[in-house]
This record gives sequence, C-alpha cells and structure tokens, in this order.
Amino acid sequence: MEILIGTNNENKFNQFKRVFSNLNPNIELFSLKELGIADDVEEDSENLLDNARKKARYYGGKSGMLTLSDDLGFFVDALAGDPGIHAKRWHFGTDKERYMKILEKMKDIPEEKRTCRYKSALAVYDPAKKDFWVYEQNLEGKIANEPKEGNGFGYDPIVIINNKYYSEFTDEERYKISHRGLGVKELLKYLISKGQN
Repeated sequence: MEILIGTNNENKFNQFKRVFSNLNPNIELFSLKELGIADDVEEDSENLLDNARKKARYYGGKSGMLTLSDDLGFFVDALAGDPGIHAKRWHFGTDKERYMKILEKMKDIPEEKRTCRYKSALAVYDPAKKDFWVYEQNLEGKIANEPKEGNGFGYDPIVIINNKYYSEFTDEERYKISHRGLGVKELLKYLISKGQN
C-alpha cells in the first residue's frame, strides 16, 4: 500500500516515516518532493482540522494517491493561547528564535501557570472515493525554564511532558503519546477494517 505524506516539512515527513516503519513497514510512504510537487497550500482556516483536510484534499487530488496531512498548534495559557494555530508563523525566524521568544515572555511566570498544550489534527483523503478519515488530539505539558535540545523540533525543547523534556523522548516514547504515533495507529486499524492494508 502507498500513502503520500502531504507536507513540505522534512522533519514531519521523517517522523511519519519512523512511525509507519515501526507500526507497519509494508506501507510505502512518498514525499511531495519524490513526486515533484513543490506547491504549498495556504493554511488559512482558524481550525486545525480544516487546514489538515485542505492540504490532504489538495495533494491527494493532485497526486491521485491516498494522502495524509496534519496540522498542529501550540497553545500557552499564560500567553492567552499564543502561539496558537499559527505556531510557525507566530514569530519570524528559526524554531530556536521562536521558542526563545516564548521563554523570554514567560520569565516571570510561576511554575503552576506555565501550562501549555499541543493541539493536532490528522486528515487522510482518498481521491478515488472522495472521502476523509480524521483524527484529533490534545497533548498537555508545561513550559520549561530553560531549553534542552534533543530529538524533537519546533517547540519541543521547551516543553515538559510527564516530567521530561519532550525533546528527550525516544521515538518509542513519543509514539505512545503523540498525535502522529497514536493517529497512525488508529489509521492503520481503520484501513484494516476497510480491507486496505
């Protein structure tokens, strides 16, 4: 079985690749780059699931392949929900510049008010049937006082989940709680129930 991962973000693609190879190595994943698709889809909705569906439908329609896309927001309670749904466009610069900006804004916020969460949505579009499979998840955490680089990307170096930096989670630990790990697991169950595996 073949699935196109509808993202131009190499980190995301590689994470999906590791999740699928761990759960079902028989599924062959394709990147947009491999298909020569360089288009970006404007994520103009204020709803994560709508953005994920829009990307999956666009790339699925263009490629004719079963296509998986996701969208993720990062919400910090003490910052009135910022960076929010536009986590990557919230502050220009690198991932590091963005998370350091949050730490700077949070420097006087006490431990008990440093709560945050990742909100995420996965959408899979089947262009042959013109239908969707979707999955949504929240992942609660806290903002650390100092960053710690590791395996993650984005805001992971400043997020603590279950008393551990999210950037220090192994792939196996991440699969058990992340939207990509849990979502792909649910997707595979769905595909098996439809006789597609």
